[in-house]
Amino acid sequence: MGEMMQLYIPAQIENFIKSMKIEEIKDGHCSGDLVYKVENKYILKISENIQRLEREKKINDYLKDKLPVSESVAFEIEKDRAYYLKTMVQGESLLEKKYLENPHLTAEILAKAIKMIHSIDTNGCEFYNGESKGNVFVHGDMCLPNVLAIGEEVGGIIDTESCGLGDPWIDYAWCIWSFEYNMGTKEYTPILLEKLGIEFDEEKYKQYINEEELK
Repeated sequence: MGEMMQLYIPAQIENFIKSMKIEEIKDGHCSGDLVYKVENKYILKISENIQRLEREKKINDYLKDKLPVSESVAFEIEKDRAYYLKTMVQGESLLEKKYLENPHLTAEILAKAIKMIHSIDTNGCEFYNGESKGNVFVHGDMCLPNVLAIGEEVGGIIDTESCGLGDPWIDYAWCIWSFEYNMGTKEYTPILLEKLGIEFDEEKYKQYINEEELK
């Protein structure tokens, strides 16, 4: 199990992953959590931010049968850490070369993902996005790495801990910024806006995106 031998793993979780190939994922996340890929079956997150990981589990449980998200397998709190084992969402990152070289397709997949998220029935929803106010279900961190694709379709949505009721423009703004950043140009932004079915709102964009801080 390589590096995992140096880590404490609760017995309940160890029972699921023993004898399986495990590798640490160091790219694509900035939470400070330890994130491991367990073959092509599970993702294991280990975090000292217990409350945030608990929130992610509750949101994934809420979104089951509503969105293609991870399903919870086991959750344990021991030694001042949370251990969350969940199923691996299938699909390829939109940061893969074949998507970055096809901005029309990438824009279409992003638009499909956002429309799926924003169309969730919010009746009885008790989750709120902490960065915005509104009554639409939002992702809250709608960047390219958080949407997985299978061919031309949405394969999965990941990093759901910011999901909840909020302003749809928090998703539009982060999507636009991430699309431009990863494409390395604003040339294709009109295509994205068309796919999203919106017009650019500079005031709303700047409400959620500070480009100077992101440089």
